[in-house]
Amino acid sequence: MVYKKLVCFVCCGFAILNLSSCAAQPKSDNTNYPETKRMVIDMLKTDEGKETIKEILKDNEVKKELVLDHAYVKDTIIQQLRTKQGQQYWSSLISDPEFAGKLAKTMQSENKDLLKKLMKDPSYQSMMMDVLKAPNMQNEYLDLMKTKKFRTQTQKVVAETLASPLFATQLSGAIEKAVKTQMKAQQAKSQ
Repeated sequence: MVYKKLVCFVCCGFAILNLSSCAAQPKSDNTNYPETKRMVIDMLKTDEGKETIKEILKDNEVKKELVLDHAYVKDTIIQQLRTKQGQQYWSSLISDPEFAGKLAKTMQSENKDLLKKLMKDPSYQSMMMDVLKAPNMQNEYLDLMKTKKFRTQTQKVVAETLASPLFATQLSGAIEKAVKTQMKAQQAKSQ
């Protein structure tokens, strides 16, 4: 509705300007356009023109129509990141915990999808294995396993696993199978 008001306002302004310019002067295309342009700009600069534009920009339908070109946004962000001022600005934004949290939330699903794709990529898998096999990483794992916190957590997990009815059933089945196999082996030896 507000969008329609602005369009009406601008169209009426053009119509009035065209009619008044036709009546006052002989027809001249070269002087008509610059004069009309100046008048429209002057109308938009008035308080009424500014208020009309503000109302239009607040309208949800207009907001839906004002979609920025993705390539333009991407190029603008890249150019901004390359400047020293841009780097300082983004680093100050990311150091703000509230902004960083919101940014992480919005990117969470994309990051998860990216990680899933990378995990299927053979070159990424190879690189991860190289990192995990690195001697300094192995030393870190060993140091981690020696900590009291890790041992306590491991004991807790083992205790929960042993208390599980499903695990108890699976364990007893495996023990029965092992005993039967052992008995068959002993009977075969005694014959």
